Amino acid sequence: MKTCSSIAEFADKYDAFILDIWGVIHDGAETYPDVVECMQALRAMGKKIIFLSNAPRRATKVNAVLEKFGITPDLYDGTISSGETAYNILSTLPARTTKHEPQNYLYIGPKKDRDLLDGLNLQEVQSAAEADFCVATGFDEDNSTLAEKLPQILDCMKHNLKMYCVNPDLLVVRQDGSKMLCAGVIGEHYRDAGYETEFIGKPYGAVYEQCFDLLQGIPLAKICAVGDNLDTDILGANEAGIDSALCLGGVLMNTTTPIAELAAKIGAAATYSIPAFKF
Repeated sequence: MKTCSSIAEFADKYDAFILDIWGVIHDGAETYPDVVECMQALRAMGKKIIFLSNAPRRATKVNAVLEKFGITPDLYDGTISSGETAYNILSTLPARTTKHEPQNYLYIGPKKDRDLLDGLNLQEVQSAAEADFCVATGFDEDNSTLAEKLPQILDCMKHNLKMYCVNPDLLVVRQDGSKMLCAGVIGEHYRDAGYETEFIGKPYGAVYEQCFDLLQGIPLAKICAVGDNLDTDILGANEAGIDSALCLGGVLMNTTTPIAELAAKIGAAATYSIPAFKF
């Protein structure tokens, strides 16, 4: 991994960048310093930019949040979210079953993402006994713990439901250092207990395939992913066959373990490290 002071040191090697959002662009409360200027500089160089986020919501909602943080549509070419991918995957579910009525699902997550599957031939129900599967998008509060969703999780286990985890991230970190759990905590708990779990988002391949569709004509060697998470952003880039830059200002900002040691444990290898997403 080459240590760099900014993205400017290697930007000319690539035609396109796949950017993570939380931990690179903003922390859920405010945009990181120099981000807008960095994107403007990359666009001035003619670079394609795709956002790839594990946000468990539709891409239109992700774009609206980006604009709130000063990231206007002219600064990027498209957005792929784990929520959008989940919507597309689950849209085909009724056709893949022998049931003629809508499939029922139990929702595990905050109110803000409850509309994820609106418009599909799927029906939300209130108990696992009525459900054909469950969908996990995360927690209600910044300080939530697994205990918040444990009653629903245990109910799903009792009825042996398949879980779709629509955000494989375990946690995110704000600029002030505070940490918040993500749906990956729910998904890993469910999977480790022996129940069928499908993770949708980075580092899994479906979201990268959608990115490459948007970047048709650009060879993999000319694409670089930028993210702050070794488990998802960097490992996902490795498995997708593209270079990556590890941004140290997000989830790793307060780590006391050497980055090389963390990367080796996960089996992830970044091409570059940068202190923050700046030019």
